[in-house]
Amino acid sequence: MAKRKKGFIMKDEALRRYYDKSSSLEEGRAMEPVAMSFPKPRKLVALRLDEHAISRIRHLAAEKGLNYSTLMRMWITERLRQERP
Repeated sequence: MAKRKKGFIMKDEALRRYYDKSSSLEEGRAMEPVAMSFPKPRKLVALRLDEHAISRIRHLAAEKGLNYSTLMRMWITERLRQERP
């Protein structure tokens, strides 16, 4: 393979061709196992909140770039960690 200049970025097509022809296994590198974890299945829980609270939560979540249910789940999880004995 030709020597690349510093800061050179391969185009998508060139990158595809490179990885189609290349493999880390060819260079004698052994693959190592990787520890993976998967999230536990979640259970649906319904909460009754007033419209004003929902509106505020949606607004705060949007400011953070999150879905409002994700923000609420984060808050509950944080509080549960605080309450651990």
